[in-house]
Amino acid sequence: MGLFKKKKSKKEKKDLSGYTPSDYEKALTDLDEEKSDDFFGNKSYTENASTVSAILKAIIYIAFIIVVSGALAYFILTSLNDVFAFVKDDRSAEVTIPEYATSADIAEALAEKEIINHPWLFKLYSKLKKVDSEGSRYDFVAGTYTVSANMNYDELLIAFVKKSVITTVRVTIPEGYTVDDIINLFLEKGIGTREGWVDAINNHDFGEDFEFISKIPEKEGRYYRLEGYLFPDTYEFYTGEPEYYYLRRMLVRFKSVVSGDIEKAIEDLGYTLDDVLTIASIIEKEAYYASDYGVCSSVIWNRLKSPSTFPYLECDSTIIYALSHAKGSRVTELKTADLQLDDRYNSYKYGGLPPSPICNPSYTTIICAIEPETTKYYFFATDANHFLVPAQTRAEHNANAERIRKEKEAQAAAGN
Repeated sequence: MGLFKKKKSKKEKKDLSGYTPSDYEKALTDLDEEKSDDFFGNKSYTENASTVSAILKAIIYIAFIIVVSGALAYFILTSLNDVFAFVKDDRSAEVTIPEYATSADIAEALAEKEIINHPWLFKLYSKLKKVDSEGSRYDFVAGTYTVSANMNYDELLIAFVKKSVITTVRVTIPEGYTVDDIINLFLEKGIGTREGWVDAINNHDFGEDFEFISKIPEKEGRYYRLEGYLFPDTYEFYTGEPEYYYLRRMLVRFKSVVSGDIEKAIEDLGYTLDDVLTIASIIEKEAYYASDYGVCSSVIWNRLKSPSTFPYLECDSTIIYALSHAKGSRVTELKTADLQLDDRYNSYKYGGLPPSPICNPSYTTIICAIEPETTKYYFFATDANHFLVPAQTRAEHNANAERIRKEKEAQAAAGN
């Protein structure tokens, strides 16, 4: 029995823990599959380690955001405080400004005295305000100035500018004044030059604020582009401004008057704003009393609507306008020879409306130009007391004119 012992099957040897080498290798393989990268790129061998790593990364990221945000917020607040002086001490210092100083020179001088903290920001602010550009109102005067740290950038810039007193002037533009009258009125007050006024009236680009200007027709013989559009009123102006500043103020007032219902009524007429202003300006000059505006308007409209019978308006005021412009001063009376004046404002010689309004009309005459009285009159004369005397026929008109002439002669003889 001992010679023939049963052979044992070949089995793997086990270590003291009871695992074979293959079991150990398998365990290592399984452990490798659980590995993952930690925050620093190394391998983590447990799920708990991965969670800790993720939390650590989040904390570091949040901390980074907080630090950057805080720094940015601090930078913004300190910069704004430097510009606007929200919370700064009232420490003063003497600053010397050299001849022909620029904003950069001033920034360095202020920073040296610790009046400002960010000279680069002062330079940027000055550049955005075009302090050193041509035509800037900042003209720095050399000298030594006492300034305070609680002054904002604007106050600091102004501190080194030559001081000037802002003055105003009250100007009343009467109803019926022509452009020439208005120019003379401003020149008498020492405002602008004649050349400057004429150029601004005829050529200045007022932008898109006044659409009606772009619609003004360029008629042959027209003297002034803005004749009729400078609304009569009393204005308070700053002095020392360019001519277009004063014109803009008058145009703003005009726009406020003609907008809305008046603008719509003119469109319904089928005429242009320029045409209505021209009619209103003739009414303004021909009729002395407001009670006669409606009759005067009806005569003008009746003639315009009957061009074959009445091709000419035959209004003395249009010739007076031309003569006054040529003379440079107001003409009040016509001579017989003046009726032959070869000028497109001569409504005895040229048909239809003149090239432009002949003055700047009032609100009342504009309304009467839009809404004339209904009459059959085609003529009118003015009596000794400035009332209109209308007529339907030329014979009737001639008779009225003769009677008025005698009345005026009688008044003159009586010394009235």
